[in-house]
Amino acid sequence: MVYALESAVKAPFIYIRRDIPAEYVEKLRALGAKVVVEHWEWNQLEPKPQVDLTDCDIILTLGIRDDLSILSHAPHVKWVHSFSVGIEAMLKSKFQKSNVIVTNSKGCTAIPIAEHTIAMILTFARGIPSMIYNKPSRTWGLIPTIELSSSTLAIIGYGEIGIAIAKRAKALGMKVIGCKRDPNKLTGDECYVDQIVGMNQIDEVLANADFTVLALPSTNETKYFFDKVRMEKMKQGSYLINVGRGNTIVESDLITVLENKHLAGASLDVFEVEPLPEEHVFWEMDNVIVSPHNAYYSPDHMKHNMQLFIDNFELYVKNMPLKNIVDKQLGY
Repeated sequence: MVYALESAVKAPFIYIRRDIPAEYVEKLRALGAKVVVEHWEWNQLEPKPQVDLTDCDIILTLGIRDDLSILSHAPHVKWVHSFSVGIEAMLKSKFQKSNVIVTNSKGCTAIPIAEHTIAMILTFARGIPSMIYNKPSRTWGLIPTIELSSSTLAIIGYGEIGIAIAKRAKALGMKVIGCKRDPNKLTGDECYVDQIVGMNQIDEVLANADFTVLALPSTNETKYFFDKVRMEKMKQGSYLINVGRGNTIVESDLITVLENKHLAGASLDVFEVEPLPEEHVFWEMDNVIVSPHNAYYSPDHMKHNMQLFIDNFELYVKNMPLKNIVDKQLGY
């Protein structure tokens, strides 16, 4: 797909809705862009633009919360880049039918999320929560553990994040099964798994997995995908780790299977409501690890994201296909 500039003399106008270091603004300007930054604080209402966006070509924003109502001020936008992988807030019918191209930050967070996931698997396998809980009472005793070399890991939603997780899990000797929408679309990187199956085989996979990782996007197909029926298909005493989207799990059903000990524990980085309300029972459950949607983060997060955007901008001005184009109908 080609993205021709309206005029060879018109500088592409980039409107950025988050705070970025000045060095990246200067890099974009050095590449010929007009750049305006108006930061939208995460916990604040959406601000009105303070500049005229009539000639805006490109918007850099956070797709997980921006519904792009701002396009009423920017009618000529050709490309929107999401600083987040998730773009669910954007996917209104009118926008889906538009010709605006959407790209996201897929790949920029795969390594930190994979490292976080492995940390959670090791935490459960080595009984680290019990060590923490026993320390105040000075309890000394044998803590049950799991040997990963004889354990099976199921990765539900086997994309770039899943591949990064599988690579590290195989280094620990785990058997790894990937579950994806289209198992026939394989790449060389997927050699890290012992088996790739379709979503129609998920129940069989869950029944044999000691650890199940959810790395699913938020779509109409995946919303509340993990309910009580599906959780009860999981292996007795296994662990669930969610690093995908919070609304793929029915949280009340997860509480039930954790309380009745069908599942031994869960590590949750994402939730249906964020921040997780202070009164939520997950805070009080000893067999639940809560992380504040932090799995994606690393000190290099900004660098990776901005380098992807700058690379894409260079492709844009050369009228070349962009990286990470999102299918607006599928949502990823």
